[in-house]
Amino acid sequence: MEAVKPPFKALLLYGSHARGDAQATSDVDILQVTPTHTAPYAVGRVNVTCYTLDQLLRLARKGGLFAQHLVEEALPLADPYEVLGALKSAYVHPLDYHAVKREVYGCGPLLDVADSQFKKNADGLSSLVSYLIRTYLYATAFDRGAKSFSMAHVLDLLGQQRASNILSNVRSQRSISAFAAARAFFEELTGAICQRKEGSLEAFIVNASAHNELAVILGLRLLARGRPFTYDALLDVEF
Repeated sequence: MEAVKPPFKALLLYGSHARGDAQATSDVDILQVTPTHTAPYAVGRVNVTCYTLDQLLRLARKGGLFAQHLVEEALPLADPYEVLGALKSAYVHPLDYHAVKREVYGCGPLLDVADSQFKKNADGLSSLVSYLIRTYLYATAFDRGAKSFSMAHVLDLLGQQRASNILSNVRSQRSISAFAAARAFFEELTGAICQRKEGSLEAFIVNASAHNELAVILGLRLLARGRPFTYDALLDVEF
């Protein structure tokens, strides 16, 4: 609670600490429901993701993975307006997760970066490839009947235990070698080719705008390099 920067309408605990399977090194994941769009932040090992109630309800009605995560596993730390109850009422469970996987597949060209480009945004690109891999694994696992957002459960179900080391390395090392290994795994996992025919990231975003909202949002986030912007709030899960 001391790590949270007010104001807020609700604070929800989610992730491993909410499920009760946290390890000694696990971060504490908090959703902060804010009056206006606010950038995420971290204080020590407390990671705070910020959404407005309208943004959360939009994700819930779309059946988004992050909304599902909250509805199924979040615990209220402070919820005087019963935000969690409103999300549960608004949530529409998708028939399948094929659309999520198609969007993630279409984000492959965002990972087409040279070594020199990676060095300019190592944190952003490392987080991006981790997010894409995790999202694809979650979507595949829930299509196969997964019961939890525990990554250990997901990897056991899919027989993808080696993904654990790949994800751990890219998050902790933030190096070009760890990024390249994660990108190669992403290509193997999805069948995507991480090459951008448009050349520039800006041109790719323009072309993607007609058919892949996720690619547009993530592309704009790369361009912003961590600075908050309006489209940032539409992203379906933190990364």
